[in-house]
Amino acid sequence: MAIVLLHPDVEKKLQSLPNDIEARIRSKLTEAGENPGRHLKPLKGREEYSLRIGKRRAIIDWVTEQNELRVLELDTRDTVYQ
Repeated sequence: MAIVLLHPDVEKKLQSLPNDIEARIRSKLTEAGENPGRHLKPLKGREEYSLRIGKRRAIIDWVTEQNELRVLELDTRDTVYQ
């Protein structure tokens, strides 16, 4: 099980969302922390991973040595990859 760490901008973004969506995203991030290999998809040409959460995507740095998932970005699919 990996520790899930949120970038301050991601935390701010989560708090601005409706409560039901925020809870769903936090739940999915917890699931990803329990089994990262199953839930994370490697990004082409980058060292980060992606986690699909409905219409949103989380960009995650998986630090295996420290057993951490660092959530770097969270946004809709249209804007997160730019």
